[in-house]
Amino acid sequence: MLYHKRVLPMLVSAILASSSLYLASASAMDVSMSETSMNPVHQAGQRLRSEQNAMVNVNVANAEELAAKLRGVGLARARAIIELREQLGGFTDIDQLLEVRGLGIQVLNHNRDRIIL
Repeated sequence: MLYHKRVLPMLVSAILASSSLYLASASAMDVSMSETSMNPVHQAGQRLRSEQNAMVNVNVANAEELAAKLRGVGLARARAIIELREQLGGFTDIDQLLEVRGLGIQVLNHNRDRIIL
């Protein structure tokens, strides 16, 4: 009986300690899951932020910004956009970008949702 009085409290302490460690690690996993790309809410937020970051005002952006944010537009074409912008005194219609040599309807259509005037 004396043996049980000594061992039982030690066993209970050990079980409680291990269960609290388990709960702490499970809680940490929940937090890390909510902060990772595994979380659909996080993924949607990332997509929204990247779409907002991809928006570009073609009337004020520099060539590097245009090339980085517009699909199918490299640095040379971005410079051509700026040259046309300066000739026109600014764009008033997105379709004016079709006047840029090498910028076709497909490239423009891929980027319509990214372009701000």
